[in-house]
Amino acid sequence: MQSSVFYNFPSYMAYPGVAPAGPITITERPAEEAQKVVDDFIEKNWRTIAREPVGELKYPYLVPGAVYQDLWDWDAFFTSCVIPPEGLKYAAGSCKNLIDAPLREGRPSKKASVDGSYEYFLHPYPLRGQFAAVMLKRGALSSDWLAPRWEILERSLLWYEEKCRDGEGFFLWQTYSGIDNDPSVYGRRPGTIAGVDLACFMYREYRAMSRLADFLGAEDTYAEKAEFQKNLIQTRCFDERDRRFYAVDRDIDRNAPGRQHVTWNTWMRFDSSSNLYPLWAKVAAPEQAACLRERIMDEKQYLSVAGVRSHSKADTQIYNNEAMGGPSNWQGPVWGLSTVLNVYGLVSYGFTDDAEEIARRILNVFASDIEQNGTLHEYYHGDTGQPVLKPGFLNWNLLTFHLLQNIRSGFDPTAF
Repeated sequence: MQSSVFYNFPSYMAYPGVAPAGPITITERPAEEAQKVVDDFIEKNWRTIAREPVGELKYPYLVPGAVYQDLWDWDAFFTSCVIPPEGLKYAAGSCKNLIDAPLREGRPSKKASVDGSYEYFLHPYPLRGQFAAVMLKRGALSSDWLAPRWEILERSLLWYEEKCRDGEGFFLWQTYSGIDNDPSVYGRRPGTIAGVDLACFMYREYRAMSRLADFLGAEDTYAEKAEFQKNLIQTRCFDERDRRFYAVDRDIDRNAPGRQHVTWNTWMRFDSSSNLYPLWAKVAAPEQAACLRERIMDEKQYLSVAGVRSHSKADTQIYNNEAMGGPSNWQGPVWGLSTVLNVYGLVSYGFTDDAEEIARRILNVFASDIEQNGTLHEYYHGDTGQPVLKPGFLNWNLLTFHLLQNIRSGFDPTAF
């Protein structure tokens, strides 16, 4: 296939901290042995991504590691769900920093740079309510701190409703998403694509806000909104012909001549892992979940030696494993996030054996990388399992911490 990389590949690989530490031989072993290697590594190394207050960041916080030394919203959230108890002050601090970030024209901040200044140029994830709910669950956040900030959480959510939602209730990406080069969104006009992943985050955020309202004794206006999003995902984001979820192109000319309204969907028919999120968010109907499970466990589509690919191998127009950054490559490589969220999604629908098989694969690759390179990487080749870029990346790779135990006990650390 023609290369999709728009910069000079050799010069990019020469940037400090970008090139992989080295190739690995994937050592097959009992999953429990691989889990111990991974758990021991995380216990010893999580402190390398912990940072103390700086600039506008008033609380300690977490960074992804490797070349990434900033506070990012969804990165910090997923890391905080699983960080060992000793790191909870950095998890809670990350949550507090994001909630306390000034709203710019109502817009929450997505990240803060290494000097502690907040930035607003990318679409922030709707997860402050989820973050607070998980931190409350982990005992790292108090109602005394949260209650005075309930209004901030509500105003943050209002930005998505006023600036990112169209007349039919679809939430639209305003920039490309955290799944950087998802072809459904990347390169498309701002505010035109209703991403399945964004809809799932909004559903979870409404659910979290409903829980928080009950906890804080506030009025709950969110449970009904959550159910609306769930129904929208099931009925408007699922293509009955292809039996899969797709992002929807909402770039509709409302002034087109003629009296017929546009009532049909224009699907973005790309097989990105962003379309698998209804499994993790628990919004897929049972028959839809079965369709997702079938595709995830198909080695010709998503299942890789290293876990779950970030894009289906069957989508040959897009699938590749090139090393790239700015955007990072989610068009094929295996990421810890694309893998573990689907593991927990499979468990929630009763596909526990499948979840264990995927866990076995990613744990073997992670353990082999740890033993042979002394580190973990940002993402891994979807066909070979080889590390591709950026040694020292911890971030949501921490989601593999105690993964087998969580599967077997039915515990999802990202749930609230």
